[in-house]
Amino acid sequence: MNYQVVLPEYEGPLDLLLNLIDLHELDIYNIPIAFITKQYMDYLRQAEEIDLNLSSEFLVMAGTLLLIKAKTLLPRKALDEEEGDAAIDPRDELVEKLLAYRIYKQNADELKRMESSNTRVYYREVNEASLLALFSDPNPVGSLSPEDLLHSFQEVLRLMSARGQVITIHKETMSVNDRMDYVLERLAEHPGGMRFETFLDLSGGLMEIITTFLALLELLSKGLVWVRQDSLFGHIYVNGNGHIKGGASS
Repeated sequence: MNYQVVLPEYEGPLDLLLNLIDLHELDIYNIPIAFITKQYMDYLRQAEEIDLNLSSEFLVMAGTLLLIKAKTLLPRKALDEEEGDAAIDPRDELVEKLLAYRIYKQNADELKRMESSNTRVYYREVNEASLLALFSDPNPVGSLSPEDLLHSFQEVLRLMSARGQVITIHKETMSVNDRMDYVLERLAEHPGGMRFETFLDLSGGLMEIITTFLALLELLSKGLVWVRQDSLFGHIYVNGNGHIKGGASS
C-alpha cells in the first residue's frame, strides 16, 4: 500500500528547532540536547528520503547539535579544562539564538497580521477644498503684519499734514515701555479689541504718536497683542491675548 509523507517546510534550522521544542513542550532554557538532536536528525533523514530540498544551513545546524551533544557527554572535569576556569554550558549560545529568533518570529507574525487586517480597510479620499468650504473663515483677511500697521501709521501722518496742524515737538516725557503698558491697560478694558487709530491721538503730538506706534510694534513682536482686519481695506483692530495682566514691562 503506497502512502505519501508530507513534511512541513521551515524557513530555517532555528524555525525547525523552535517547532520541535514547542511540539514536545520542552524547556527552551534547559533543552534535552540528545532528544532534540535525534528529532532534528529524523527530520533531515525524512527530508532526504522524499527529496526535499534543504539549504546548507540545516546541515550546519546538524553539525552544531552533534558538537553540543558531544560536549555534554564529556566528563565535567574534561569540559572545564577545555573551556577554561568558568564553567560554560555548551547549550547557552544555541539558547540565545533561539530566543532572539522567537522574538523576530513573533514580531514578523504580528506585522503579517496587521498587513492582513489593513488589506480589509479602504480609505476614502478627502477633498480638502470641499471640506474647508464647509467652515467660514472668522477672519478672511488673515493675520496682519507690522507692515500693515506702518501703512496705517503713514495714513495718520498724512491726515495731520493735510490739516495743516502746527506740530510742536516737546522733550520726550514718555518711554516705549510706558506706552506699552498704556496699550495693554486699554485693551484689558476692551476685550473685543480697539481700532488701531484710537491709540494714535492726533492732539498728543508727533512724538507721542511715534512712541505709541513703536510700542504697538514691540507688543506685536512679543506676541502680547495681535491685529485683525474684518474686511479688505477695512479698519485695523488691535486685540490683547488675555494673559497679559501684569503689563509689558513685568
